[in-house]
Amino acid sequence: MKFLGFYNIEWSQVLYLILGVIVFILVLGIIVLIHEAGHFIIAKKSGILCHEFSIGMGPLIWQTKKGETMFSIRAIPFGGYVAMAGEEVEFDALKDVKRVKVILENNRVCKIIINLDNPKYNNLPVYNLVSYDLSGTMEGLDDELYLELESEDGEVNKYIVARDAMMNVEKKEELQIAPKNRTFAYKPFWNRFFSVLAGPLMNFVLAIIVFFIMGVCYGYADTSSTKIAEVSGPAQVAGLENNDTIYSINGEVLSDWDDLSAAMAKAAKGEGISQDGTIEVVYLDESNNNELVTVMLEPQVFVYSVEMVLKYDKETPDNKVIVGDYGDLMSDTKVGKAGLLPGDEILKIDDTDINGIKDLLVFFNSFTEAKTVTFYVNRTKEDGTMEALSFNVDTYSADMLDTSSIPQTKLTMGVSTGSSRDFVKSLYMPWVQTGEASVQIFKTLGLFFKKGSGVKLTDLSGPVGILSLFTQLVKGEDSFYQILYWTGLLSVNIGLINLLPLPALDGGRLAFLAYEGVTKKKPTPKVENTIHNIGFILLMGLFVVILISDVIKCF
Repeated sequence: MKFLGFYNIEWSQVLYLILGVIVFILVLGIIVLIHEAGHFIIAKKSGILCHEFSIGMGPLIWQTKKGETMFSIRAIPFGGYVAMAGEEVEFDALKDVKRVKVILENNRVCKIIINLDNPKYNNLPVYNLVSYDLSGTMEGLDDELYLELESEDGEVNKYIVARDAMMNVEKKEELQIAPKNRTFAYKPFWNRFFSVLAGPLMNFVLAIIVFFIMGVCYGYADTSSTKIAEVSGPAQVAGLENNDTIYSINGEVLSDWDDLSAAMAKAAKGEGISQDGTIEVVYLDESNNNELVTVMLEPQVFVYSVEMVLKYDKETPDNKVIVGDYGDLMSDTKVGKAGLLPGDEILKIDDTDINGIKDLLVFFNSFTEAKTVTFYVNRTKEDGTMEALSFNVDTYSADMLDTSSIPQTKLTMGVSTGSSRDFVKSLYMPWVQTGEASVQIFKTLGLFFKKGSGVKLTDLSGPVGILSLFTQLVKGEDSFYQILYWTGLLSVNIGLINLLPLPALDGGRLAFLAYEGVTKKKPTPKVENTIHNIGFILLMGLFVVILISDVIKCF
């Protein structure tokens, strides 16, 4: 079919894309909402005037005013803000203003009109502005704000200004005045500190809540034994069934699922595995009075260093190492991009002959840094003849994979443990998961400064990359679980990134506040604001680079 000018696009793909976009916007909106709510709640508790609470940036979609704050939804969902009075360099709207109009209510000025051309206020008289004070003192006295105005006939009068008076600056824009006791800059140190810190902290709170929901809804894996809840693939072929218990792997007796994982991780490095890729598994046959049964099991092989899966079936000749098929994802893998195809037989990598799966596992665990390796393969042509080819493939570094808790090579038997709901565990595991996510992020950031990590700026993912991820997540059978997991992970990411001491981020403002706390001196507002503006421009530049990189990856 043809859709928007493209052929061979199924309606299911379009629907998944639309669903992915919706989920992406909802998830990002919730994360931003919680972050900005943290700023807003503490600022309001501290008595700071908040002009606007916005979800999204750019052009306005919807807006309503509640109390003294304007609540907005804007078109670009990548961010948001709470506009606190006095957070930037002090703004004096009446500076250099010579003539104004005013609206009085109960003998007090309730609105100041600077935009004299606004037709809405044509019938109001114009005054010369003689003097004014819209800041007042920290005491917040009821009659300390004033305008001294001269009428056309030369009469000068002093008018008290209401503390919540509005100011018409542009044709439609109105802004509530911010006396000194309502501005961020004049609030006590700890009020300002926690007003800034509350945003990132709320992201961690959201992550903990999300991980808690996951624990309550899905439970946790029962790792206390090696009893199998479900078998598939290699284990099923080898004869294992549900409820069997694995006794040993390669002669190593196991006591729990962690031991099983450790034994498989050791085999994945080429230790205790035969050249043809089989491992010895002894299990208690539940259907036969728990009799001990020994089998040689051929596990599925994954090489995450180059995003490759090996072909798995009983018809594959012994010691032959053949590239498997990832289906639609094959073209997105490192080996796929390099030109390897499913069915290619791997003969040699660099100077190492690959005479069996063990050789392959040992090779990819022999180095840790990112590098380019050369695959030498045989490919069967359509006419049945063999063709010798070579391909250069870029690898991931071990450190980069470790940031996502991924090994260089992995073996899977096709066995899974059961899970159970444990309310006590759900109370502390969300904190552990949030901590682990934070550590992973710090590890990833550290790779940018580590030689040989292979991590580049273009490896970062921005909004387009995250959107692409969600369009994949909504297709999975456990999509809701994965969406919850990534919501928690993204919330931790945003919380931590915002805490980095970089200009324009919350961490940059906290750094200036820390300087003030140590030196007991406030930074020069103009200098601080200039640094934040430069930082914002640089961050937007980084955002554009990552955005372009994401788009290139998509195509």
